[in-house]
Amino acid sequence: MELRHLRYFVAVAETGSLTIAAEQRLHTSQPSLSRQIRDLEDEVRAELFSRSARGVELTASGKAFLDHARLALAQVDAATEAARRAAQPAKQAFALGFQTGEEITWLPRAMQILRDELPDIDVTVSSS
Repeated sequence: MELRHLRYFVAVAETGSLTIAAEQRLHTSQPSLSRQIRDLEDEVRAELFSRSARGVELTASGKAFLDHARLALAQVDAATEAARRAAQPAKQAFALGFQTGEEITWLPRAMQILRDELPDIDVTVSSS
C-alpha cells in the first residue's frame, strides 16, 4: 500500500465524489483515481465505497478504514516535520540582563547590533 492510496481514499471520502476529488483536490484524472481506489480495495480485500449515480458513499469497511488512514497520514506528516526540524541547526540563544535605570540609552543600540551581527540568534532581555 502506498501513501498516495491513503491520500486518494481520504480525498474521495471527504468529497463524496471521485470526480470532485480528482479535479479539485488531487489534480488527476477521474479514471486514474478510480483505478487507484480499486487497487486499494483489492489490497485491503474489502469494498470501501459503494458507487451510485449520485456519487460514492463509504461502506462499513470504508468507515472503519477512514480513521486509520487519516491517522497514518498524520503520522507521516509528523515524521516529515520532525526530520525537517532535525535537519536545521538549533538556534543559539543570547541572554541580556541588566539593572533597571539607564537602559533606554543603550538597549535600543545593543539590540540593533545584535540583530545586525547575529541575525539567527534568539535574544532574551530581562531586567531586575
